[in-house]
Amino acid sequence: MPIPYNYYLSEDSQFFYFSTKNAIEYRIAFIQDETFSAVSGFEINNIFQIVIEKVNDEIERFDAKVSSTIKAIITAFFINSQNAMIYICDDKDKKGIKRFNTFNRWYKNSGLINIEKKDNIINCFSNDQNFIIYSSLLYHQNNKNKETILEVFNTIQEILNEK
Repeated sequence: MPIPYNYYLSEDSQFFYFSTKNAIEYRIAFIQDETFSAVSGFEINNIFQIVIEKVNDEIERFDAKVSSTIKAIITAFFINSQNAMIYICDDKDKKGIKRFNTFNRWYKNSGLINIEKKDNIINCFSNDQNFIIYSSLLYHQNNKNKETILEVFNTIQEILNEK
């Protein structure tokens, strides 16, 4: 993988920022997710949703340094083996599957060591609409809560459809 772009953590916003050679700015955040604690009945503090956003609206051509930068940030995140990360691609803009496939391709090529990935494509049914949520869970093999985390992750569809 290419050398990543330089990135920094903004203490104010808690976002990681980096800019590409084409002046496209990205921001990445890890936001604490309380869903697993609420569903499991006991506190699991180290589950986060990752949010990856382009700050600009310009279209970025493929740039391998973007994925290597994201890998560097995620690798640093997993220095704490008790951290787990959820990536959610909703399909409201009909691009969820494209982002989901891009993330899967990135993970496959990332070479992350000791980090496992579990996918869950969730079909949500509500009174007025149906929609799909494409999600992935990344966790360290040494995470002491991995069985509980996986169990909850596998039941999210039923929980959402009950609401």
